[in-house]
Amino acid sequence: MTAWTPAADASYVLGFHRGGLTQNVAGSNFMTLGVLAAFVVTGISVALFVRSRIDKRRRAGIRLLVQRLDGRPLAYVPYAEFALSVPDALSTAQAHGYALTPNPVALRYEFARGAPQTAFTGNPRAAYVAQMLDGRPLYRLAAAFEELSLPELMVLAHSRGYTVQLNQRYYEFVRYPGRP
Repeated sequence: MTAWTPAADASYVLGFHRGGLTQNVAGSNFMTLGVLAAFVVTGISVALFVRSRIDKRRRAGIRLLVQRLDGRPLAYVPYAEFALSVPDALSTAQAHGYALTPNPVALRYEFARGAPQTAFTGNPRAAYVAQMLDGRPLYRLAAAFEELSLPELMVLAHSRGYTVQLNQRYYEFVRYPGRP
């Protein structure tokens, strides 16, 4: 039998005897990684599920709007029945030959078939932005202090043969391919 020493007692308490610490650390790390992986997988699953539900609701809203825009000269959609964002509604309306006009007094959106889109272009800044869209393939506009809203910029871009997207700090106007 060996004599007692303070170092021997401390090593026994800390788990250094017969590989105890090595086994505990390895098992602990494996368990921590397993729990962390489970959290990551759960988070990704929830994010994908929520994203699919949002996309499904958006597609359903676009489908309902397209049903309302069936060739009538005027269509009215109350704000309460409308589940789309204004840029989605604007692009859907323009794709089907309608102009979108929000009517806050009547609490509805009004769609006019064949009318030019003028509801969002009354801002004097629109003339400057239209002048910048002179045929170049790409134009960037700083979004931080821009007084025009995204729907206004979408109408302006569409009328000049561009698409517009908000990319972090800039609105990017990209020319349609094949457009003179």
